[in-house]
Amino acid sequence: MEVLNNYTIMKSRLLLLSVLLFSFQVSSFAQSASPTPSPTPSPVLIYDLKLDKTGRSVNYTFFKDGFLVVEPGESSFSSIVVLTDPNKFTFYKAANFVTGNYSEVRDYAGRRDVVLFGSSSSSDNAALQVVGPMDRNTGVGGDMKAVYAEKMTGYLLASAPEVFTTSSNGTVTSFEYGYAGFSKATAEYNRNLTRRVNSEGLNLSGAIDFLEKYLTGRGIPGPTPTSSPSPSPSS
Repeated sequence: MEVLNNYTIMKSRLLLLSVLLFSFQVSSFAQSASPTPSPTPSPVLIYDLKLDKTGRSVNYTFFKDGFLVVEPGESSFSSIVVLTDPNKFTFYKAANFVTGNYSEVRDYAGRRDVVLFGSSSSSDNAALQVVGPMDRNTGVGGDMKAVYAEKMTGYLLASAPEVFTTSSNGTVTSFEYGYAGFSKATAEYNRNLTRRVNSEGLNLSGAIDFLEKYLTGRGIPGPTPTSSPSPSPSS
C-alpha cells in the first residue's frame, strides 16, 4: 500500500513537471513568434519642374512648369505638368503626364548621378530625361534620410496632332491645334513639400494625389485637361 502511494505521488510530480515544461516552451515560442516588423517605407522626393521652350517648335507655347515625384526605392517617378492655355489664359494640370524609371549611374570620375527617363502613354507623345549629381544626404521627413540630387537638368519633348470635333451635320464645334516642340527641363528639390508627403507616409501615387489637391487649392483646376478654345478653322 505504501509503495502504491509513493508511485501515485511520483506520477503526480512528473505530470506537474511535464505541464510546467510544456507551459515554458509555449511561452518561449509565443515570445519568439512576434510579428515581423514591416519594411522601412521608401522616401518620396518632390522636385519643382521648370520648362523653358527652346529651338524650333509649332504651336508649342503652353508647357511652363510642374512637379516631378520620385520614389527611389521603387525605381520610378511620375509628374504633374501645369499647362498655360494661350487662348483663355487659364491653367490646368495633367496628372501622370510623364512616368518612367529612376536609376543611379556612375560617371567616369566615379561620382554617382541620378537619371530620370520617362514617356507619356497619351496622345501627347511626350518624353522627359533629366540628370543630376547625387550631392545631398539629409533627412527628408518622416524620420527618413535619403541620398539625392539637389538639381537635375535635361529636356522635354512633346507633340500632339490637330483634333476636330464635329456635329452630326458636319459643323466644326471645336478645334485644337496640333503642336510639337522642345523644352529645357530643370528639376530642383522642394524640401518643404517632400517633408510633408513623407511625414504623412505617402507613396508615389499618394504624393500625386497630394499635389493635385495642393494645386487645386491654389486655383489651378484639374486633373483632366480642358480643350484649347482655339478659333474654328476656315472652310
